[in-house]
Amino acid sequence: MKTLKTMLLTVSAVAVLGSMSLRAQTKATATIPFEFAAQNTTLPAGDYTVERLSQASAENVVLIRNAESGKSIAMLLCWGVSEYKGDKSALVFHKTGDRYFLAEIKTEVATGHIPASKLERELASEGNGQPMAAVIVPALGIR
Repeated sequence: MKTLKTMLLTVSAVAVLGSMSLRAQTKATATIPFEFAAQNTTLPAGDYTVERLSQASAENVVLIRNAESGKSIAMLLCWGVSEYKGDKSALVFHKTGDRYFLAEIKTEVATGHIPASKLERELASEGNGQPMAAVIVPALGIR
């Protein structure tokens, strides 16, 4: 009985440590040179990591974290056709006026769209003749 408990604890520890190391390998980094909004949260310029929170293929939840301040936001990415046609990893932002909004993540970690926030929709509808622009920031994978 004691041997069985020891074996179960060992198998459990290996499973937990294995999943932790798998999670540690699923990050991408990007240097974002401007303040931006992700959903309803404003994040400062700086170095960011993008990490997938779930390994399940059906879930596309990511955590975007500022490396310096630690400020982060978790969000659910939506599937859809990509605006970004390049073959390298990137973060795509919409620029309306002088504001930037995270619109899409396309990395090895996760791929998907971020629905437009209420503020982004309002600014786009007001527009004042200013076209919305797409800004692409390269992202690098971490192994």
